[in-house]
Amino acid sequence: MNSSNNQISTLNNLITTLYDGENGYKEAAEEVDSTTLAARFRQLAQQRYDFGHEIKPLIKQFGGEVNKGGSTAANLHRVWMDLKSAVSGNDEEAILNECIRGEESAVKAYAEALEGNTLTGPARDVVSRQMDIITSSVADLRKMAKSFATA
Repeated sequence: MNSSNNQISTLNNLITTLYDGENGYKEAAEEVDSTTLAARFRQLAQQRYDFGHEIKPLIKQFGGEVNKGGSTAANLHRVWMDLKSAVSGNDEEAILNECIRGEESAVKAYAEALEGNTLTGPARDVVSRQMDIITSSVADLRKMAKSFATA
């Protein structure tokens, strides 16, 4: 695979991760009673949407086509969230913990994308910046989960 194809593949994998996060956060926002938490989840869903739209032009710039749709693992993730919220009565702490797990998975996907020299120039810069923001979101979600655990 040539350099452009490698970058296209790597960026499309991140697009899938972003679709998954966007959909997961939308689902989480619908499952919680806390309006503050729901608003945060909607904000994170929008952020993932925006991140995807930041990556899409890079894929096209390399001559690629943008993948549409989420991953099978994400579909399982959302099913688990549905089951967990149904069993636990929309337990905010449980939903937050599941979102943290999803964010940790996203950080891992971003770290893998940044390994080696697959991504270069503006693509590498965008992915690195987005990873920093997602990493920060994990820390924020952990703080929120602790506050719901002690409530």
